[in-house]
Amino acid sequence: MTAVMGACVTMLPRCAKTYPARVVAHAGEIPVGGFKVFTYPQDDRPCILLRPAEETYIAFSRLCTHNQCAVHYRAEENLLQCPCHQGGFSATDGRVLYGPPPKPLPNVVLERRGDDLVAMGMSAG
Repeated sequence: MTAVMGACVTMLPRCAKTYPARVVAHAGEIPVGGFKVFTYPQDDRPCILLRPAEETYIAFSRLCTHNQCAVHYRAEENLLQCPCHQGGFSATDGRVLYGPPPKPLPNVVLERRGDDLVAMGMSAG
């Protein structure tokens, strides 16, 4: 077992991508049911932060997995919709609901540090 773990640790630096920790919002800044657009991990990567409940914050890439168009939040339907080819994603978990997108929206990994909401990385949807 030690040899296998050693191999994984040795391979990890070559396979893992590192992301910067960045404050993207402050608790209470976004009203319940609201959202905020931000960029992460680079300034050319638009993301969206949603606050569906008092203590719940979730974030996704805003780039549709079909053709990289920016998705828009439709709170009344609890979805993120791509205007280019009418793809729809769940605003709860980023999964594809309809249309041509081949995969879910990537999630932004968030961590709450006091009143700061900190983006820590990206994960596949």
